[in-house]
Amino acid sequence: MLQHIKLGWRAALRQPFAVLVLFLYRFAWGFALYELVKSVIIPLLHRYPGNVSPDRVHLFLAEIQFQLTKTDLISPYLWLLVGLLGARMLLTPFINAALYYSVEYTRLNNGYRFFKGIKELYKSFLLYYLLQTVVTLGPLYFLIPKVKSIFLQAVSYESLLMNLLPWIAGCLVYGFLVRLAVMYLQFGRTANRPLLQSMTCLIKGLLPVIGMAVILLLLSFLLSLTVLTVVFVWAGFWAVLLYQLYRFAETFISVWGITSQHQWYTSQSA
Repeated sequence: MLQHIKLGWRAALRQPFAVLVLFLYRFAWGFALYELVKSVIIPLLHRYPGNVSPDRVHLFLAEIQFQLTKTDLISPYLWLLVGLLGARMLLTPFINAALYYSVEYTRLNNGYRFFKGIKELYKSFLLYYLLQTVVTLGPLYFLIPKVKSIFLQAVSYESLLMNLLPWIAGCLVYGFLVRLAVMYLQFGRTANRPLLQSMTCLIKGLLPVIGMAVILLLLSFLLSLTVLTVVFVWAGFWAVLLYQLYRFAETFISVWGITSQHQWYTSQSA
């Protein structure tokens, strides 16, 4: 397992173009969401009364609640958010197709294999992305009534949180496993191997596959925790620069995770 992580590190270093494009894509998506949230929050905060009596603050919060729930103030922003999510659903398969093709066919030129992957694999990867989305969100049909029941029966926020935690954890684990399964389907499609062979490779090596994914997930979490702690304590220009470098490192770790799994897939499919 550790050997494949080490080989994945070397393979990720050979993907500078893919890492850069993925970083810019994530940066653009984050910036778009930031601007959307800012356009909603800042106008509302202009009416914040400041350090005055609690009654004025409660009145301010009640006014915001009324504007958000009883007027159409939020409607344009919701439609804009839906548009952004739709754009993301169309663009993500582009990036995935290019990245997976670039990882598989390393003998080709960096930029050429990236764009060739889009041409060769986009339609298939769009279907895989839709499949992943549907399968991931499917359990919500059964979970929403359960969550509603927990919410109505909760006597405090603490009890509500404690009752919801197992369900939240279960959803996260389920989504994690679905993502791994779709990843191996995409490996098979990129290498033109049968679907059954890809799924067999995943099932036979499920423990090392999950182990590699968890190790890199923990690495990303520890990096996030360290950088965010430094940014909060050490504000200023260098903190902003450090945060952007962290975002780039986080993107590299994401690619590293894919290349490590690809190394395992290739070794088992050879």
